[in-house]
Amino acid sequence: MFRHILLKLLDVGWMSDAGGEYKSDLFDRALLEKGIKIYQSAPRTPMQNGRAERLGRTLMDKAESMQHQACIPDSWWEFAFAHATHIYNHTPVARLRWRTPHEMLKGELPNINHLRVFGCGAFVYLPATARANKMAPKSELMTYIGVAPGNERNFLFMRSTNAVFTAAHAVFDERHFPRCPKNRREPLKNPFGRENPKPTTDRPGNPPDDIDSDDDVEHDHGYPHPQAQDDDPKREEPQAPEEEPNQINPPRTPSPVPPPAPRTPSAARNPPPPAPQHPG
Repeated sequence: MFRHILLKLLDVGWMSDAGGEYKSDLFDRALLEKGIKIYQSAPRTPMQNGRAERLGRTLMDKAESMQHQACIPDSWWEFAFAHATHIYNHTPVARLRWRTPHEMLKGELPNINHLRVFGCGAFVYLPATARANKMAPKSELMTYIGVAPGNERNFLFMRSTNAVFTAAHAVFDERHFPRCPKNRREPLKNPFGRENPKPTTDRPGNPPDDIDSDDDVEHDHGYPHPQAQDDDPKREEPQAPEEEPNQINPPRTPSPVPPPAPRTPSAARNPPPPAPQHPG
């Protein structure tokens, strides 16, 4: 009751372009019961309903961008438009003082943990009733096409047979787009705009393949290196004097040895010859 009186005091109204989707008796009765006045623009005059027209253009641009990125066929346009609207309701708006439409409607901060890239691949769990037989795989690669209406915990997927499948358990690969030619895969990018280096198959403890290369030059790991700024580019930096190599154990020079003194013959070893004897 209080809300009904408040709506009357605020003079809340509903503005539309008098399209057929807004001219049903049931919809008009629901607005009047809530105290909401109905306003309609003149025929073929979209300028009188500029805010709605601008929002429709914004949502259509978002839907087309997501559709072309994921190579989604034109027959799926309603899923792309619904997903773009869901993202817009969870995005802060300047005219709402940087609050989200979800917060303005429900009075609580939105939860965005369930958001995924539109059109990406996902391995969806198949319950026993959805499998062909007991030996069939328990998961199937499908295309993510949005969130189920009324429940953000349930996701909508499109199977290879173009049948919509609703599930709550899936493993997403947000870089893989199954509907694109040759299953195109987007490369990972870091916040600096460079592509991340390709992963290697080296294991801990094994020498890398590029052990002879300069790691700082060849592999910057995607992050810019700060460059030293020199005020005077012509100034030459002083070079350190070359130091003589320190020898821990220098070679030893042999000292000169005097030659041995000549030996003097001993009398005991060399007795003098006997004196000659003369006959008498």
